[in-house]
Amino acid sequence: MWRPSVRRKVSGRGAAALAAVLTLGASAATADVLVEEDGVDLIYAYCTACHSEMIVAQQGQTREGWDKLLVWMVDEQGMAEIDEPDRTEVLDYLEAHYNTDRPNFPRR
Repeated sequence: MWRPSVRRKVSGRGAAALAAVLTLGASAATADVLVEEDGVDLIYAYCTACHSEMIVAQQGQTREGWDKLLVWMVDEQGMAEIDEPDRTEVLDYLEAHYNTDRPNFPRR
């Protein structure tokens, strides 16, 4: 279940999108696709503020690939930088659950 954390700092468009998600409520805004393990709260906060869960789940990237995507989103799409330790936790989660073999790719 999605739980907001007070230790996150999200600004700009990300903050507006996150506010919209919080206003709608997690069940209305997401499809419960993500693996409920350590780090999922950060994915909800940082990723689903702008993307659906399915967009995250379908990528299938290496850790390096996920890192490059985060850099691209900051540099080219105006995403706020994810500060440590959250950035490492986000990459740990994505690497573990949505890597190149995509063990948790939703089969719908």
